[in-house]
Amino acid sequence: MAGLSFLSLKDSFLLAGGTWRQVVRMLVSLIGSGVVAHLVHLQEPVWALITSVVVITQSRMTQTLSTGQDQVVGTLIGASAGISAIAMEQWLYWPTDVVFWVMLMPVAVLAAARPKMRVAVITLMVVLLFPGNGAPFARPFDRIASIMIGVVVSFVVSFFVLRNGARREVLRNSAVLLRRLSDLLQLALHQHPDNDAVSAIDDACRALLQDLNDGVKEAEVEHPGSLARHDPLVLRLPGLLRRLRADAIFIARAAVEGEAASTGHPLRSEREVLQHVLGLIADRCDQAASRSRRHPLPDDGVEDVLAQLPQPGTHWTPVMHFALGLLHTDLTVVIRNVWADGRTDEGASSLGEAHATVPTST
Repeated sequence: MAGLSFLSLKDSFLLAGGTWRQVVRMLVSLIGSGVVAHLVHLQEPVWALITSVVVITQSRMTQTLSTGQDQVVGTLIGASAGISAIAMEQWLYWPTDVVFWVMLMPVAVLAAARPKMRVAVITLMVVLLFPGNGAPFARPFDRIASIMIGVVVSFVVSFFVLRNGARREVLRNSAVLLRRLSDLLQLALHQHPDNDAVSAIDDACRALLQDLNDGVKEAEVEHPGSLARHDPLVLRLPGLLRRLRADAIFIARAAVEGEAASTGHPLRSEREVLQHVLGLIADRCDQAASRSRRHPLPDDGVEDVLAQLPQPGTHWTPVMHFALGLLHTDLTVVIRNVWADGRTDEGASSLGEAHATVPTST
């Protein structure tokens, strides 16, 4: 109970830390956008603040970049429509209502086809229906400047203020996934495994694999073009753990189809060994997540961990012998990579699998 309470407190602390980090980043972004908007004397600085909130509230760097891009593109489209509408008003003397509906239709169709572009509709409405104090054609450019200030300030804050740390996220998710795989194998290595329970755990494993892929993409944004050199373990982990998940599902299928029925007592021994080894790897990932990449953990003890993986004996059926052999081989590669922080030739082929699509069926 004490261990569970400690883990719960730890998870709550990490969650609260992430929340406060996001609050601080938002405040810094708001203050920065407001100061810059004041310095350039924008007529409507509030739009810079609104944009900074929309962009900075994204949880990932990749989402921040995507949202900022959508804001800029949508604003340019809406501002272009607004400039065209103002030109119709000024030079063709069309009524504002007619001009508004003429320009709104194509922009609304675009927003319906691509919902992320709905900011174009808002920009058109602000430019045309809420006139400012300056020249008519100054309003669209003022709005563009406001959006650009909000986006640029949010980008700067995202990169330099309390960055989430993709490496830490990938390693922690890897530890959680390893423990889920341990649970899956604990269920699978029985004479009569519960197929529904195995499928439920596998659903969680596939979701975690997707989180790992997202984390690697985030890490590539933080270290463009250099992740394989600076942090190879983060780049390899999704591919390595995807293999472990496939091995575990292979074993579960074999067990469900009766391949474990003739194994007897070795089932318990195999379950205990795998639970212990997977737990050691997960603990190692948790420890690595708490340290800087510049201060890796010592790589001693790897041979002791590898020695705990027994070779499948003759008491296993041929299918289960093959399945466990695959699992032990892939576990060996994972162990060597985790203890060497990815700086080993074993598992290098998993680099090409880092962004592969997670299978949707078991």
